[in-house]
Amino acid sequence: MHDIYYICKNIITTTIMKRRFGILVALLVLSFSTVSAKGLVSYQGEVDLGYSYGLGKNASERVILHTIQGVKIGKYLSTGIGAGFDFYYAFDDSSEMIVPIYINIKGYLPTNKNISPYLSCDVGMGVGVTGDVDDKTGLTVSPAVGFVWGVFKAQIGYSLQNVKKLEFGDLSMGSVQLRIGIMF
Repeated sequence: MHDIYYICKNIITTTIMKRRFGILVALLVLSFSTVSAKGLVSYQGEVDLGYSYGLGKNASERVILHTIQGVKIGKYLSTGIGAGFDFYYAFDDSSEMIVPIYINIKGYLPTNKNISPYLSCDVGMGVGVTGDVDDKTGLTVSPAVGFVWGVFKAQIGYSLQNVKKLEFGDLSMGSVQLRIGIMF
């Protein structure tokens, strides 16, 4: 009976998360179509390579490779869908792979033609792809500050990933994250 309760709880939680994510994506698409009619929207892609230094009780170092595909809206805002590979190599002396899938939003403060500081936030969920991590790992959130210089970018932020490790249950892992990348 106890197992049935947790199975039902997980199904309901997953369904609610998927529905909220779908509504958010639909609202983004509708807003893009409205703004693009005014000529303010242009494609923006990004590729980042980074490293996360684990913090707290469940600290784990990780190497990350992410891409964001989206749009820049005017000079001050961009948004898109991101995905990547997070390779956890100090996770209980074993390596794990999680694929984060998220929505990214950035607010820019153009200081001159070549340099733009920005605030960024990623919100989504992770998907476990290795044996010891549940395939639906949970919420991922990554606020950051950074700057764009020409096509290059650099940022520092905090990353929180909720993980369902099969032998330990739910864990929240935080880290300071450094990323460098290119924008196209």
